[in-house]
Amino acid sequence: MNMNKFSLLALIGLSLAACKKDEEEAPAPTPTPTPTTTNVNFSVAFMNGSSAFDPAVPFIIPGGQNVRITKLKFYLHDIHLMDDDGGSVAEFHDRILLVDALAPSNTFSLGTMSPGHVHTVEFNLGLDSASSYGFSDQTTAPAPLNDGDMTWAWNTAAGRMFVKLEGFVDANGNNAEDAGEAFQFHGIGPDMAPVADAMLIHGDAVAGGTVTLDAKLDVALVFSTLTLPGINHNDDSQIQQLMQNLAAALQPM
Repeated sequence: MNMNKFSLLALIGLSLAACKKDEEEAPAPTPTPTPTTTNVNFSVAFMNGSSAFDPAVPFIIPGGQNVRITKLKFYLHDIHLMDDDGGSVAEFHDRILLVDALAPSNTFSLGTMSPGHVHTVEFNLGLDSASSYGFSDQTTAPAPLNDGDMTWAWNTAAGRMFVKLEGFVDANGNNAEDAGEAFQFHGIGPDMAPVADAMLIHGDAVAGGTVTLDAKLDVALVFSTLTLPGINHNDDSQIQQLMQNLAAALQPM
């Protein structure tokens, strides 16, 4: 064997030995951490009785009038989750939701919680004072407080609307807004205060998974004892009644 061939074989041997050594000394892969928390979602489905709400279709409300909703939005905040014994299992104090009947989805991520069972969901409809009045320029407020549709552009110092309901009474059944049929409820003003609500929604939070707490809102119940048609841009008794109606209309799915 000449010297060149010997040298080549020696180099190959050294390379193979180095590769084998690298394989033997390669560190073991880091094990995947065991999940310790559960993702939590809150979802609101808009219903008309037992049917899904269709914003393009008028429907009968408890007073017998035929109405169509063209806008229904409201804030919800300060969510608490309780177990069977009434103990707190998760608190999302700073989470603010803007629920919108015409949005493609009303499923919201709340955050995470330790594994366990959810029995009751507590929350407040509307906003606290700091959220309503703390950002004079709605465009610089954090979402969803930056929705310009929920305040008055010409008077942002008035705070934010807790609820916005618009539509018309379809008296002649033509599915079109005719003169004198419109209604508007914009809940805004110094007498607006959060309305506490709670519902029994069962869910099991499993480590590494996602638990979605499903609620529904029956749009027909929103109109109980409201005077239609009419314009209410304030915080009067009709607006206060609407806030109570929202609380009653929100139910477990």
